[in-house]
Order: sequence, then structure tokens, then C-alpha cells
Amino acid sequence: MKNIVKRELREKAKNHKTTMGVLSVTNTSNGKQYIQGSLHLEALVNKMKFLLNGGSFTNALLQKDWIDLGSEVFIFEFVVIIPDQNNPYINYRQEISKAEKACIAETISKLY
Repeated sequence: MKNIVKRELREKAKNHKTTMGVLSVTNTSNGKQYIQGSLHLEALVNKMKFLLNGGSFTNALLQKDWIDLGSEVFIFEFVVIIPDQNNPYINYRQEISKAEKACIAETISKLY
């Protein structure tokens, strides 16, 4: 029985596709946004929440707001999703970097 479950979990892990793209963390109380791209957005969300809850996130302003206002005022959303095209010639890191820069530029343009 154990082996069957392990085999099923291994199969499920092999077939699981990760979500690549750009993550936006928005503070709903003041409108501030933190934008970051990743090859694995789900893992990035988990990592960020872990670091923020532990008080060791690298962005000091976001960390301060997280501590002062609480996690309830933050929204995590995938703003750009880069589809996996199963093409070994596509540099996904580069595509994500371009999308991240475009999101930042769009956010800045909304301010002015």
C-alpha cells in the first residue's frame, strides 16, 4: 500500500507544471506594490511568506509594513504568467526578467 501511494505521488510530481511569471504583492492599506519574477511562482509565494513571518525578508519597507499592519492587508497575485512552450531554445529567465521590468514600468507610469 505504501509503495502504491509513493509511486502515485512521484508520478504526480513529475507531471506537475510550475507556474512561471511575475508576482505582485500589494498592500491594500496604502497601495504599495512589490514586484518580483520567478521560474516557480508558487514556491516564491511560500518563501516570501516564510521570510516575512520570520522577520527576515530582504525588502525592509515591505517587512516593516508586514509587521506593523499584519498579513491580512496583503494580496499576492500572479500578474504575468509565462507559458511553458517545451522549447529548449527559449530563455525563460530572460522572458521573466522582461515581463518583470514591464510590470514595474507600468506600475510607475500609473503613478504619474
